[in-house]
Amino acid sequence: MEKEEKQGIYAEQTIYDSVLEQSAEIDCIVPDYCPEVFRTLSGSLSPRIMSYAVSSDGKLSIDGEIIARAVYANEEGGQLCCVTGRTTFSKTVDIGSYAENVNITLSESYCTCRAVSQRRIDVRGAISVGIKAFGCTTVNQPDIPDGLELKTEEISCAGKTLFSSKKLVIREEIDTGASGISFIMDSSAVPKITDLRIVADKAVVKGTVCIEALYGLALPDSSASAQAEKMSADVPVSAILDVTGISDEYTVIPSISVLGFELIPRTESGVMSCEITAECSLKAAAESKVKIASDAYSTSFETETATGKIKLGSVPKPVSQSFQLKLSVKNDTDIASVWDTRAEIRNAAARVVENELVLSGLLRCKAYGKSADGTVFCIEKQEPFEQKLLSGISENSSVNFSTVVSGTSFAIMPDNALEITAMCDVSGDMREIIAYDALTSARILEDKPKQNDGEFAIRICYADEPRDCWDIAKEYNTTVSALLEENTADDENKLEGMIVVPYI
Repeated sequence: MEKEEKQGIYAEQTIYDSVLEQSAEIDCIVPDYCPEVFRTLSGSLSPRIMSYAVSSDGKLSIDGEIIARAVYANEEGGQLCCVTGRTTFSKTVDIGSYAENVNITLSESYCTCRAVSQRRIDVRGAISVGIKAFGCTTVNQPDIPDGLELKTEEISCAGKTLFSSKKLVIREEIDTGASGISFIMDSSAVPKITDLRIVADKAVVKGTVCIEALYGLALPDSSASAQAEKMSADVPVSAILDVTGISDEYTVIPSISVLGFELIPRTESGVMSCEITAECSLKAAAESKVKIASDAYSTSFETETATGKIKLGSVPKPVSQSFQLKLSVKNDTDIASVWDTRAEIRNAAARVVENELVLSGLLRCKAYGKSADGTVFCIEKQEPFEQKLLSGISENSSVNFSTVVSGTSFAIMPDNALEITAMCDVSGDMREIIAYDALTSARILEDKPKQNDGEFAIRICYADEPRDCWDIAKEYNTTVSALLEENTADDENKLEGMIVVPYI
């Protein structure tokens, strides 16, 4: 029985959960065929993961690339252009131990751009590297000697968590319908799960990656642009994951993450070459019934025991919710047209407040367009937010989630402000973490035998209120089974009134 308990009690473990920062300084050189820089409009950093690996001793190695993008206007202010630069980075993080599942998210932390000269723009900033590493550990149970009376409790918890993942590289040609594209001003890639099927130790995960981009329309004999347009396209993603032992009894939490993507426009046509590096992954768990020993004694010898707390989690439940956030930004001059609005959530964190799950973070919005005087503009703003997600949440809940902005809309207000609405999606899983009292050690003191009065076969005691059979048996040095055999009880765990206590 003890061997089965040791093999069958598992706990999903968060091995590492932290956000690191990687600085970036990139020079964007303006080619001779581009107009000179007069006024910078915006700068951005687009990071992507080239590869990552976890060693057996818990060292996570990440290799990545950061693409810097600087958008500027010409002297007249009616045309804009975009230049880019690149740099690579490598990070090694000690996450403590080998992890079966690692989630890495990259995002821009902050970015500034400054025109050093009419042919050079200095882009500086930092990216955030969010790392979450998970594993499944066996709960350590003590070696309990034979001959002890054990108080056990059968509990329901999650069994061994199964993990699986697969990386994919997807290449697509996206036709925007434009006559020509000069450059990409801004872009994003948002993944979404559309289907999940479990078949014979395999899981089929299907989804899409929604690509959105704002691009400058090509002008004849010019690398600049006087007009920008927005493009969106859904790129299908699917993967077959090997998951030994999985069945319909398991609760499965699938996910798709975009490790990196790049759009390469063709100036002679409206086609963009799209390359996406995605990772399809899942974790799965089923309910398990296990027995935990919380107390022990010997009827023949004195016993030395120690107890402690073990924490076990329930089977995770999927979390999926959508909500909207609004933010107002204002332009210095009257707005004639808006090409695109974009939004992102930074520093998202969840906490339980009065049995409600509350999400907080920073909402950053950006808008591109043209003013009434014909000059192009890019305005941006960020402000903190709090959003209630779920009610009836326990303080013992553990939540693992990701938050993305799936789309935006806008309205031009009478005071010339833009009210931007961000559609936000939260997905992940939640489980209850419950602490149980359990034996951590038990030792029979064979040099201290118990003395029983051999003149009597039974003893009579009285209980005014129901008492636990285990407490009575331990107090009078008998067994629970012997107590129940001598007494009639409505509840097999409780006795009251006159109680017959047999000697062992």
